[in-house]
Amino acid sequence: MLSRSLAAGAVILAAACTASSEDVRPPEGELFFPTGLAVSPDEGVLFVLSANSDLRYDSGTISVVDVETVDRVVTAYKTTGEIDPACTADQESPGTIECDEAAFMVGGAGVRIGNFSSTLAVQDKGGNDLRVLVPVRGDPSVTWAEWDGAARELSCGGGQGFELCDDDHRLTRMRGDVDLPEVAEEPFAIYVDSVAQFAMITHLSSGTVTLVDSPAAGVPVLADAVAGLFGGSGSARGATGVAGRQAGDRNIVYVQSRTEDRIQMLSVARASGSLPFLVPSSYFFLNGVGGAGGTSSDSRGVAFGTNGERAYMINRFPPSLQIYDTTLDVTGVPRNRLSGASDLCREASGLVVADGGIGERAFVSCFLSGEVYVIDPQGTSRVEAVASVGRAPFGLAAAESRQLLFVSTFLEDSVAVIDLDPSSSTFYRVVMRIGVRS
Repeated sequence: MLSRSLAAGAVILAAACTASSEDVRPPEGELFFPTGLAVSPDEGVLFVLSANSDLRYDSGTISVVDVETVDRVVTAYKTTGEIDPACTADQESPGTIECDEAAFMVGGAGVRIGNFSSTLAVQDKGGNDLRVLVPVRGDPSVTWAEWDGAARELSCGGGQGFELCDDDHRLTRMRGDVDLPEVAEEPFAIYVDSVAQFAMITHLSSGTVTLVDSPAAGVPVLADAVAGLFGGSGSARGATGVAGRQAGDRNIVYVQSRTEDRIQMLSVARASGSLPFLVPSSYFFLNGVGGAGGTSSDSRGVAFGTNGERAYMINRFPPSLQIYDTTLDVTGVPRNRLSGASDLCREASGLVVADGGIGERAFVSCFLSGEVYVIDPQGTSRVEAVASVGRAPFGLAAAESRQLLFVSTFLEDSVAVIDLDPSSSTFYRVVMRIGVRS
């Protein structure tokens, strides 16, 4: 992401010239520095964050891509060689089509948000309605928008037509009370539990975790926060990845650190008539990989497999994907026992677990090398494939039933689409790019 010093320089340069509101308003039909991705539960749409990391415009955006249209175009290209009128053959990548992103976006469905957002998550409210929650680093805030499945549009209080989310849809103070603290800086990763109706946010520069109460029939609110979960010096002691494991009627959430080889577990408790609150519980160490004694730090992603019985964790030091057995022991506590590990690229940035038809796989984006690693968790795990996707891949999201994997390519202003169909000649290859590479 763009550094703070560079961002400040961009602001100064922008202030030196006069621009109309239309000049700095982001285009509705374009992607620019895409980061976070999320697929709707019915796999009908893909939500894409544009981070506006060079401050070219006055805001970032959430765009909505029609996954059914993508699937139709990909299928036609794979089976008959037909290239949609919105697409052309990618001269740099034979076997791939490059498409104008506007042709695949749901018209009038997107909204504008703050800058420097990295991730987003979707809460299923029932029916066809969703809530999209975004940790916004530039504000800082947790911004939320409502997806109307019937109307096929996002709304966040800013009016009609590619609106800028209003202050009521930007959570900035605990419990909405001006006398209580503001949300911690650098909100980074997010986990949403649609059943328990909460979201949990990590903060990259403080080791803080924030809890959002998000009732499906009500309005989200910053309910609680726990600071200082991890050690370290200055802004380096941040919390990074976060994901939840369903265990009976309990929800156990795992939080990672930039500086410690420790995974902190938390749960969410509720008292009748009160807002929920965070309860830190036990923790465990990533001591099976790295160094003579086994130490792993700078963890950057965690995801659970089917039934929550397997946890996948990205570590940057050493570069590895570690797999933990999280089945419950006789006391109902996860075992958290290392069951496999595979070498990874340097600077891994994103992780998603999906089954495209041959069993569960972990997909890891490699920001520096422009690749996606595919990890087979069977046995002690192995790297099954490495797909070249383009410059600076970041976020990932899967439409399993359609056998498609989406990867945002941060420096190419596009989303790569990887084929997950094992019977296809393009298996584990990029077949389509949503957006013409810059």
